[in-house]
Amino acid sequence: MNKEALRFCRRILKEVSRSFSLTIPMLDAEIKNAVMIVYLQDRILDNFEDELPDLEDGKRKKLMDKVVEIFNPAHRQEPPEIQEIQGYSDEFIDDSLKVLTANVDFLWEAYHGLDSYVKARSFYWLKEMNSGMQVYLDKEIKTFSDLDEYCYYVAGTVGGFLSDLIITKYSVSQKNAGILKNNFNQAGLFLQKVNITRDIREDILNRDRIFWPLQELGLEREQLLSKDYKEKAMIALQKMIENVEKHVPALIEYYNALPDEASGYKRFFAVNNALGLATIDRLKNNQAVFYSSKPVKASKLEFMAIMKSPEKKLNEFAKGIEL
Repeated sequence: MNKEALRFCRRILKEVSRSFSLTIPMLDAEIKNAVMIVYLQDRILDNFEDELPDLEDGKRKKLMDKVVEIFNPAHRQEPPEIQEIQGYSDEFIDDSLKVLTANVDFLWEAYHGLDSYVKARSFYWLKEMNSGMQVYLDKEIKTFSDLDEYCYYVAGTVGGFLSDLIITKYSVSQKNAGILKNNFNQAGLFLQKVNITRDIREDILNRDRIFWPLQELGLEREQLLSKDYKEKAMIALQKMIENVEKHVPALIEYYNALPDEASGYKRFFAVNNALGLATIDRLKNNQAVFYSSKPVKASKLEFMAIMKSPEKKLNEFAKGIEL
């Protein structure tokens, strides 16, 4: 694998994701680079979907297709789409996203250092992610069913790739492989919905789209941040939390089916999801979700306890949820 390209990926990961820059290094050596590289390619696609609000949707879809085509394993030479995508780097407000986009050629080099199976599966899931993201550029999330479908495309697909990777790289029994395949989507939906629930104020203030199913919740967008509708907003928050928590049993079943030899991945999974559960605990009956400029998140003490004993904290938080 191209060492310079790999160094770039490690460096930019720290800039584009604080959480994953902490947890991806926990992964086992067999899968660490693959997860990092595929996370970054997914992130580029997500950035073109979500971080350039002035793009016309037809142009946005074409650019998203070009991002996917860059990572077509059939390319043996740098595809021309790389330069076109790089040309949009200065359009991003965030400096880290500018750097990531400007250096997509390094990411392509790193990607082609992966084995053929990993490239094939990452490309399959990237195409799946792209297809659904494009549907929801035009489709509003009105119901919890819509929310499930949207979260499958943006997060469940990530779980699909990770599960393929684990099943291939480790000794996973047929029974446990079935459990992983049956539950990866719900595990992905859990974390995505935690973020969607927590970030509602930021999304309302700074994005054209929000992801709460307002039609089913019986609210208008502008009502969520108005204290005149506080009671209705708090009921809506409770419904969002209940919808998130319904995925916890599948999440735990998935975790318990992971092979012990994938100890790094088990820790990675436990940390991310224990933090998600701690965040949900903080969101409950918390008006700050709507009315505070500071994001609701786990405390530093909770974070330190999770980092010290992630598997223990994952199970403790899960047992505290009444389902």
